[in-house]
Amino acid sequence: MQPTVTGFSMWSAWQADRQLFFNSYFLASDAGNLVIDPLPLTDADAEAIEANGGVAWVVVTNRDHERATADVVRRFGARVAAGGDARLLAVPPDRELADGDAICGGTVVALGGLKTPGEIALHFAGRDRTVVVGDALWGRPAGSLTLMPDDKLADPRRAALSLRKLLALRPRHLLTGDGAPVFGNAFDALNACLDARDDVHINVINIDALQFSGSPEDPPPYRAAESAEVGLLLGATRLGYRAARLPPGTKFCPLHWHTAEEELFVVWEGEPTLQTPRGTTKLRRGDIVAFRTNERGAHAVTNETDAACTILMIANTDGGDACFYPDSDKLLIEATGTLVRASPELDYYDGEV
Repeated sequence: MQPTVTGFSMWSAWQADRQLFFNSYFLASDAGNLVIDPLPLTDADAEAIEANGGVAWVVVTNRDHERATADVVRRFGARVAAGGDARLLAVPPDRELADGDAICGGTVVALGGLKTPGEIALHFAGRDRTVVVGDALWGRPAGSLTLMPDDKLADPRRAALSLRKLLALRPRHLLTGDGAPVFGNAFDALNACLDARDDVHINVINIDALQFSGSPEDPPPYRAAESAEVGLLLGATRLGYRAARLPPGTKFCPLHWHTAEEELFVVWEGEPTLQTPRGTTKLRRGDIVAFRTNERGAHAVTNETDAACTILMIANTDGGDACFYPDSDKLLIEATGTLVRASPELDYYDGEV
């Protein structure tokens, strides 16, 4: 096995008929050690895995990548998990994975339209935004990604649209089961792969097709508010787009303003209440609101009505942005994720001498 990125190790086998490598991955994790789509192991590779604590789970990304799963189960006592292809495996699975499920520190991404109906990928946000796929994407030529030939796909158009779910994760590394993994620029490689297709408008989506989600751990009135990624999903690189959905009695984000990212809100439905330094005002469907990059651009949106509100939010993306929260005197440095009190202001040499 050879180390790749963010704690993953890989072992491979050359496939002369396809002129590419097949790959398998091992991840040592506090949430349980994981093997993905295992090829036969050499004794040295098996000993390396044993030295790292063995295998808790084998994840099979599709029925054709079961490979040497039975051998791994026998040797390490591992359990087996798969997506919608679980019932098609020769080794009886211990768990069928659904979209959004967590396993060994990763999150399941269910895909559609590919070679098999239950194809999945795994997203490891905490491991440098790494995504692992089976043969949903081939790493060929090196540094690039491609779908397998259309005649092998159940629905090529649906497959391309489904793979946008991986774009929305803004992946940095993409570890492929077939071909060369992509390190460092996975988003750009996947974006180029999908954008090259002429049979589907990869940059179009209806707002009713977005996947909204919230944060149950957030305190009220923010808890029930939901949002959906739009810009990354469509391959946007200069502007960020999100959609927010506010059920009655909820609020989306505390009062805040940005130093570098100028925001634009479009009210899609409902009558949300807008809070700014000017006071509060009721918005209505079709209203377009700009927020400048200074104190006067501070804003928060609340739904004080009995009907849901939906807002489309657009902004330029700027890695040097900072965000101020006037009500709580906080400052967020977005490049590092540092959240601190904005005052008192310190002397330049404070703590230095």
